[in-house]
Amino acid sequence: MTPIAGATLLGMALATALALLGGALLVALRRGAAPVLPPPLADPPPTLALLPMRDEEANAVDCATAVLTQTARPRVRVIDDGSRDRTVERLRALQADQPRLELLAADPLPPGWRGKVNALATGARGAAEPWLLLVDADARLEPELLARAHAALAAHRLDALSVAGEQAAGSFGEALLVPAVFGLLDGLLGDWRRAASGDGPPVASGTFVLVRRAALEASGGFAAIRAATIDDVALFRSLRAHGHRTAFWRAQDLLRVRMYDGVGAAIAGWRRNFGAIFAGRPLAAAVGLLACFLPAATLVATLFAGAGLAAATLWLGGALASALLRATGRSRLWPALLYPLGGLLLGATLALGLADRRRGALTRWKGREIRLES
Repeated sequence: MTPIAGATLLGMALATALALLGGALLVALRRGAAPVLPPPLADPPPTLALLPMRDEEANAVDCATAVLTQTARPRVRVIDDGSRDRTVERLRALQADQPRLELLAADPLPPGWRGKVNALATGARGAAEPWLLLVDADARLEPELLARAHAALAAHRLDALSVAGEQAAGSFGEALLVPAVFGLLDGLLGDWRRAASGDGPPVASGTFVLVRRAALEASGGFAAIRAATIDDVALFRSLRAHGHRTAFWRAQDLLRVRMYDGVGAAIAGWRRNFGAIFAGRPLAAAVGLLACFLPAATLVATLFAGAGLAAATLWLGGALASALLRATGRSRLWPALLYPLGGLLLGATLALGLADRRRGALTRWKGREIRLES
């Protein structure tokens, strides 16, 4: 390799490493600047919590218990969406000692509806409480979360609020993929301060959504988002379209989530999510794929060329960027040493999701096919 070629490769590696570090630093700074939920309201308004579940025997009791132990003391409805495991059996055992817990069966799934949205519509029917709390089965809430969310709603005059929590990763493959996923998503989100104020884009996480019932009904209710692939974001877009204020907060101390159990489930789940998230966003998808694959390709090129210094520079920059995202996301740090494996796994998952989108159907979810609306 000539000195000129070596210097060129070193320059490319250094530029790529600095770009990775700069992007990670920007995400980390924005995470650090995210506002903290205010102290809890002393007397939160009455709230009905809706917990849609399908095949959640591993999560059902822990999730329902976490909601029942909220200091705001919501009434709790679990809506079983046709579970084929022991979800209902385990909830019935819990229900015997919990007078605030109600167990319903979701209505038969109408044509054109998603299962989760149909379950939520079933649970909301006849609700008298002015506020509805929507919680996914994989969520684990700290006792003050609901009361503090109500305080934020009151302080900022919001009609709906969603919370992003700490993302747990159990297996080795999850530990590679999950921090990379949320580094990408937080990069797309932008400024957490704008998101929390209600001035940012209508972003939400279905893990925890608190919405004023009157605002939901005035926006068409759950029927308005019946066919939505990503129901949480669709709900906030519907609310915004009808003049209501929504916000998205970050609260890793108060909410913990493990969305998928195992790397196979994580890839399938995020493949499905990416197919919907990047629909109609070709530029964002291209940037995401480029950020995943170009540094790895450059690293391979420097190794094959025998440019050890260039390869080490690029690897170090990528590993530090990964460690920075992991530290600010409360993820394990050591997988950063395996850079660029996490980025490659993310890129492959994103590419699969985009391919699914092009063919008009996402990966199946718990036995249900997800066809995309045209």
